[in-house]
Amino acid sequence: MTLISTETMHLHNRFRMAYRQRPSESGEAIVFIHGFGSAKEHFRYAFGSSSLDNFTLIAPDLIGFGESRGPDDFGYAMTDQASVILELLDKLDTGVFHLCGHSMGGLVAMNLAELQPQRVLSLINMEGNLTPEDCFISGKVAGSAFDEFAATGRHILENIFRDAGLGDPTMREYADTFRMASTPALYRSACSTVEESKTSLVDRLLRIKNACYIYGKRNRGKFPGENLLHASEIPVFYIENAGHSMAVENPDQLYSVIRTFIDQLSAAESNG
Repeated sequence: MTLISTETMHLHNRFRMAYRQRPSESGEAIVFIHGFGSAKEHFRYAFGSSSLDNFTLIAPDLIGFGESRGPDDFGYAMTDQASVILELLDKLDTGVFHLCGHSMGGLVAMNLAELQPQRVLSLINMEGNLTPEDCFISGKVAGSAFDEFAATGRHILENIFRDAGLGDPTMREYADTFRMASTPALYRSACSTVEESKTSLVDRLLRIKNACYIYGKRNRGKFPGENLLHASEIPVFYIENAGHSMAVENPDQLYSVIRTFIDQLSAAESNG
């Protein structure tokens, strides 16, 4: 039986990073990075997916989210989060790896790939932010002053997510993980997400080796970034019966698509 564990790593006496892992002696590593207001549990079905057998799987909580915390002076920019994940991977003796980033986690994954491109085998971006139109919740958070968000804005959003969760299990889960996040993490991460979305993110994605993009099929045709991806000939895949939360709504197809993409890269390298 493959051991799946949830652990906490202390990094440089500054960060407490919680993560879930399933080691494998024979397979490459896949690192999952969750989105804004989410946590490592968003990828729980990956750890039981037969499509990902023989891969080492690692899913951390970003700093300030889930059970991970950092010092008061932590910046929460996407590159800051990427740097801490690299420290975790170094401590775990993870050499090269595939990256799977969801929503805001797609931005973190892009920054990570830019920091150490020689270690990244591929980048699978799952509805990561590409344009300002992708910044739904983060845009609302960043649109207010910090004091306003801390005093009332956060409470309003929590109530909206709680009410939405009464009829939607994915929103109920999101409401729970959103409540776990620290207020500085939510606000500063939102500001960083919005600012990065104003840059040429598709061009940055093009410069990353073996990158692809995945949408939930219910979101097909809704966002301007989709046309930019097709024009740039970045591979785009769609997950049936799913929207933004594809890792929860249709994990079987999602992880099958990811496995097929990775296998195709391996085959091309072998033939190349």
